[in-house]
Amino acid sequence: MKSAWSLLLVVLAVLPAGTVRAASPPADLGQRWIDGYVRPQAAALVQAAGAVDTALSAYCAAPGDAAAYEAVRTRVGALAQAWGRIEFLRFGPLVEANRFERFAFFPDPRGLVQKQVGALLAAADTAVLEEGALAARSVAVQGLPALDHALFATDAADVIGRDDAAGRYRCAYARAVARTLGRTAGEIAHGWSTEGTFAREFARPAAGNRLYRTPAEVAAEGVKALSGGIQFVRDIKLAPALGTGPDSARGQRLPLWRSGATARLLSGTVTGMRDFLDAGRLGETLAADARWVSAAFHDEATRIAQGLDAVPLPLDRALTEPEARAAIELAMLQLKNLQDINDAFLAPALGVNIGFNAFDGD
Repeated sequence: MKSAWSLLLVVLAVLPAGTVRAASPPADLGQRWIDGYVRPQAAALVQAAGAVDTALSAYCAAPGDAAAYEAVRTRVGALAQAWGRIEFLRFGPLVEANRFERFAFFPDPRGLVQKQVGALLAAADTAVLEEGALAARSVAVQGLPALDHALFATDAADVIGRDDAAGRYRCAYARAVARTLGRTAGEIAHGWSTEGTFAREFARPAAGNRLYRTPAEVAAEGVKALSGGIQFVRDIKLAPALGTGPDSARGQRLPLWRSGATARLLSGTVTGMRDFLDAGRLGETLAADARWVSAAFHDEATRIAQGLDAVPLPLDRALTEPEARAAIELAMLQLKNLQDINDAFLAPALGVNIGFNAFDGD
């Protein structure tokens, strides 16, 4: 296999040198993004959460059925991918009422999910299982990482398979988490609906709006979300687990490593950012010397996602296997390249100043 560095040099060679001229964003950019991407993806998230609950219903009724268990794993992976396709939109409905943390509490350097879910399962408090009860609890026990731990921790299948009080409670708790995720997804979808004030302002910026007064402000929100989304994948999700080599890799620091859904989550985010940008149809409005930018973003994101999807092992194990690890190292370099395309070319092409975001250091 070619080294990751030599492959990156090939990628960098396709980027034009110099700067690009700024163009005014289309007046309906927010509407394009909402109709062409955000609302369909929010609806898909609701549907994916419902599919997990349906699969869990069958599994909890037959806890020894290996096929039912794998069906749950598949549905959790699909939910992770659906979440990845919307989590980079870290503004508006996704961050209101702590929805981002409620849906996917990560990073978790202190291991709060494992500690709090473990304590909850040990206590077996039936009040937690009541409709809506989990939403009032810690974000660590109500999101995707909690579901990942409850169902796919080392002893989870054995505990549930025994079909005793502890196993039945664990499965019931997993269903409560799935239903809570469905409600949170529904809140996100509602926030982006025609009934949501935020969505109306994002779609139709105007001088009298509270949040978005010009198309330039809408463009800035979208481009900064892409920048933060790329950085979150690279620096927060992958880098801490990668280490300096196979011997120092820490696969358990990856999100959703227990269920093996990490690659689907990450590729979902990367393809989501690509498709979000495509939905804005910016190639037709950028200055002539910048029209390559959106196509370059699309192509690089596609390469990253394809590379992640092609890794032959779960990513936590791939980090310690030299050949599989090389594909992840390449993805890290490509993600940096994708961020450069976004920050150094797309942003100025739309007159956007990226500035700092929550993931930048001091």
